[in-house]
Amino acid sequence: MGRILFFLILAGVAYIVFKSWQRKQVSGAGGMSSREKVSHNPREVIYPCKHCGAYSPLSEGVMLQGRFYCSADHAKLAGEKMVN
Repeated sequence: MGRILFFLILAGVAYIVFKSWQRKQVSGAGGMSSREKVSHNPREVIYPCKHCGAYSPLSEGVMLQGRFYCSADHAKLAGEKMVN
């Protein structure tokens, strides 16, 4: 009975150490560009795309003639004229 308890405790400690290491790897994920990182700005406005309906932050999408699109490609597909 004592050995079973010992191995259960050992497995629990190993699990906690592994999860701690995994969290550090995810939070300090180097090599990601700033575009791939998730924005943690709580005040950023999120809109649905008029073409596909997917929700995207305003900073990552395109606003044309009062309509929001998740990308320039979707704005073109919806028939918007792109002005350079």
